[in-house]
Amino acid sequence: MQEFITKVLGPNVSSQENAWGITRLTLATLYFHPDILVAKAELETARAGIKTAGQLPNPSFTVLGGPSAHYVGYGASILIEFFGRRYHRIKEARYRAAVAQWEVINTAWKLRSDTRSALLGVWAVSGRLKLVEETAAAKRELFTLEQARFDQGRASALEISQVRTEMIHAELSVSDLRREYAVRKAALAGAIGVPAEALDSIALDTKAFDVCPDLMEYRDSQDMRYQAVMQRADLRELLASYDAARQALRVEVSRRYPDVTISPSYNWDFSNRFEVNPSLQIPIFNQNEGPIAEAVGQEHEAAARLRRAENTVFKSISQATANYRGTTSILLQADELAKTVRVRLNQMQHRLQSGAIDRPTMVMTHIEQIQAETALLEAEIQQRQAIGQIEDGMQQPIFDHTSAAQVSGLLENNQRNSP
Repeated sequence: MQEFITKVLGPNVSSQENAWGITRLTLATLYFHPDILVAKAELETARAGIKTAGQLPNPSFTVLGGPSAHYVGYGASILIEFFGRRYHRIKEARYRAAVAQWEVINTAWKLRSDTRSALLGVWAVSGRLKLVEETAAAKRELFTLEQARFDQGRASALEISQVRTEMIHAELSVSDLRREYAVRKAALAGAIGVPAEALDSIALDTKAFDVCPDLMEYRDSQDMRYQAVMQRADLRELLASYDAARQALRVEVSRRYPDVTISPSYNWDFSNRFEVNPSLQIPIFNQNEGPIAEAVGQEHEAAARLRRAENTVFKSISQATANYRGTTSILLQADELAKTVRVRLNQMQHRLQSGAIDRPTMVMTHIEQIQAETALLEAEIQQRQAIGQIEDGMQQPIFDHTSAAQVSGLLENNQRNSP
């Protein structure tokens, strides 16, 4: 696998590097996941179809018998195809192979999308867990302080009970998020196509999600739609499928006109006799109207699928950009709130040092600051998910610079993924 990663990322990548970010995990997915095996096998079959389409029909040979023992005869039949039928058949097979090639790239992108989503889930749970652990620690400290006040007779049993309940809930939240973190890591391993234990010995690098990527080039929705049409592998696959349907129609149209079979023969019956007998089907009862009508319907069906897919892509891009703008607005508000609470926390620390407030008040302010940071984190998670939707809509990586199409050629030479 390291050789495969080096081919994509270059020889400067250290094989001893322990941190695995989205780029290396994507390449690991393309190396291990069985869906790539299926797509490559289908591509191999489609390419074999080109050879099949180009084959010339074999002639037949016949030994002729007669009523006399002195009679000896031989004959052959040679089928000759006219009206470019073999040419159109080869072109159709090549388009079918192009469909399979784009399916390999489309499969690679889907796997990359699943890996990115799974790693984003790990990043989100990791951030939540860190904040909940801080909350639990603060509430344990607050419980200790309230217990001391209760022992001094300065707090009621109801107050200490409420603080204890909040502390227990925080500790349960920590346990639940640790469980969810393990589940998210298992989901990431499943997206890559390896056992969950395979990720125990490596460090995951989620820095790609810490900072919002620059999306200046995606401000123009019309330009985004144009790029999606030009880049998305599924649309290119459907376009190749439409071209294949057009060629299939040409093949059926050429079958309106019959092939000619040339049958040269030789026989000897006390003299040499040479004959050449042409034969052909006479298009009296039908001129291949049925198969032509089916081919026309399949062409229209392929065109309709392409238009439907384009509409779905445009809708997903519009929704993703609207979601991104909305989540970014929420993120800015949450960031302002978090900044305000941080300033207030610093002020309260100075007041604590001067003796103006007690320690429980300071701890409560710290808990308030953690809540503001939690709201900020949730806004960041929503924004990163919206960016992931833009990635999926464009089929163009935003969090890193390794595209599925970039490694598609290497996939064909990857021995691990060879059937």
